[in-house]
Amino acid sequence: MTEELTRPIVVLVEDDAGIAEMIEFNLQNEGYATRSYRDGKSLFADLGNVQPVALFILDLMLPDMDGFEICARLRRSEDMDWIPILMLTARSAESDKVRGLEAGADDYLTKPFGIREFLARVQALIRRYRKLSSLRDPEQREHLAAESEPRPTVVTTAERISSGPILLDDTRHRVYRDGQELEMTHREYELLKFLMLHRGVAYSRDDLLNYVWGYEYSGETRTVDVHIRQLRRKIEEDDANPQLIETVRGRGYRFRED
Repeated sequence: MTEELTRPIVVLVEDDAGIAEMIEFNLQNEGYATRSYRDGKSLFADLGNVQPVALFILDLMLPDMDGFEICARLRRSEDMDWIPILMLTARSAESDKVRGLEAGADDYLTKPFGIREFLARVQALIRRYRKLSSLRDPEQREHLAAESEPRPTVVTTAERISSGPILLDDTRHRVYRDGQELEMTHREYELLKFLMLHRGVAYSRDDLLNYVWGYEYSGETRTVDVHIRQLRRKIEEDDANPQLIETVRGRGYRFRED
């Protein structure tokens, strides 16, 4: 097996050959293995042969399915839903950025961009991939716990958590409201679980990025607000007047204490 296939791979979906070549050149110059596709159809046709993927970089405007659709489809995959996603696009409108975060992107960079900033964001997301990859391995998880610096104690596992109309069944990875199952993305589920496990405790956006997104996540804190809004739409009776996930002015968010 070649060295490229044994290293984590950065997957790029970009239909502009010139931009794709420039991005691949700089990534490879930094020591990353790369795989490039011109459209979503080609990506998904070959994705089973590309392992291990450490990061997806998606252009927004593509000839078949756009970056939003690719991102959402990756987030629905049990094998790929935890892999970081960086969106690259010439569209800088705030609504596009929010839509990308809602689809499951971890970071968003508009064209034209500086290569140093691009590589810094890639490096941060790759660090997050490595941390999450290690935490998925029980032996590595114990090793990291022994080696890491002391951090505030938080609970990360539970079998069943209930509060008011909400039941989170962690053994089955399902969430119910009044007995009706709710569809959740991986990140929404993890965020809700964390808040429910620590009911009554207010966490800042940075805290939530650290605990839910990964210790070294360096994306914008706005992504927390986007996911909180999505959660409220799903679990609150009236998301404009939330009773379960409370906003704590000057701090962040907390799940109500029963």
